[in-house]
Amino acid sequence: MGVELKMVIGMSLAYVTSFAGLLLAYFSYKKHHRDREGERE
Repeated sequence: MGVELKMVIGMSLAYVTSFAGLLLAYFSYKKHHRDREGERE
């Protein structure tokens, strides 16, 4: 049972980390995109 539990915890941690990175990239893109639009106008 220990090996399976470690695998599930590791996969969950990888999923959460990946999702957090995706959100960070999205908000970073949104912020920079908004800044560029402001410069054009």
